[in-house]
Amino acid sequence: MKQFNRQTGKLAEDRAAEFLKKKHYRILERNFRNKFGEIDIIAKDGETLVFVEVKAKIGTDFGLPEEMVGRGKLQKIRNMATVYMNGENIPCRIDVVAIVLDENNDVVRLTHYENVT
Repeated sequence: MKQFNRQTGKLAEDRAAEFLKKKHYRILERNFRNKFGEIDIIAKDGETLVFVEVKAKIGTDFGLPEEMVGRGKLQKIRNMATVYMNGENIPCRIDVVAIVLDENNDVVRLTHYENVT
């Protein structure tokens, strides 16, 4: 089985961003970093600020990519989102885009989970 690497991760994030753009999201930032970690994609869906975690796997032999987003990861994203918003009171949510790739890095399945908190 092919190994997942940084290049594969970037490819998955690119696919997720393309998918969100087709749904009329406006991509504000990619790979936003602060002291709590990194947010893969920050976008706007209408007036709502959306913090997107992208998870991808090659195949599903060892579970689905969305299963890798647990409570701890969601709390980290919440902390990063709070810093990013800098006290502004605007609607926001956390989404997950889960992608299953085949051996050639082609998308087999892309699932968008909105408002996962």
